[in-house]
Amino acid sequence: ITVIIIVAMLATDWFVPDLFGITQYQWIILVAAGYIFLSVGSWLRGMNYFFFNDKGDKLIFRYYPIRPLGRKKRAVQIPKTALAKYEISSANMGLKKVLVLHQHVKNKVAKYPPIGITSLTRDELARLEQQLSQYARG
Repeated sequence: ITVIIIVAMLATDWFVPDLFGITQYQWIILVAAGYIFLSVGSWLRGMNYFFFNDKGDKLIFRYYPIRPLGRKKRAVQIPKTALAKYEISSANMGLKKVLVLHQHVKNKVAKYPPIGITSLTRDELARLEQQLSQYARG
C-alpha cells in the first residue's frame, strides 16, 4: 500500500504547487518514514495472532506474527499432564507481553521459546491464565 501511495504521489499533479507548504518529495519522505515507524513499532511489540485450545488431551497454542514480513506460522502442543508451569512477563521495556511454557519431558523440564501475547485483551489474558493454572503441575 505504501508503494502504491508513493507511486500515485509521483504520477499525479496533486502536489503541484506545494500542499500545505510541503513539497511532493517531502510528502513521499513522510509517508515512507511513517511506514518505517509503524513497522519498527510492530516488530518491537512482537504482536501475534494467538489461538489457544484446551479441548481434548492436549493444550494447543497457534500463533503467527502480525507484521508485514515474517509470516511464519507456529504451533505448540503439550499434553495436559505434561505442562510443568507457565510464565507471563514483559519484554522490550514493557511494550511486549510474552508467554513462556515449560513441559515435563522424561525427567527434566523443557522450556519453549517465548510466545508474544501482546495482542490479547485483559479479559483474554485473564482467561488464558485461569485455563493454564488448571493444568500447571509445578
